Amino acid sequence: MSKALVPFRRLRKLNERGAATAEYAVTMVAACGIGGILIALLKSPAMLSLLKAIINFALKAAGLDVQI
Repeated sequence: MSKALVPFRRLRKLNERGAATAEYAVTMVAACGIGGILIALLKSPAMLSLLKAIINFALKAAGLDVQI
């Protein structure tokens, strides 16, 4: 590597020092947003009845005659 590129690489490392932390923060905010949307969807009556139907189907397929 030429000596002319060495100072440029050091400068780039100093400028990107907090980049990883910011990327993790954006990822965490996105994950929390998706989690909030999923909670709101699962609380709706339509989704609750769909989940109950899926669970009842699975129990019936397993040979159990239990209704939830």
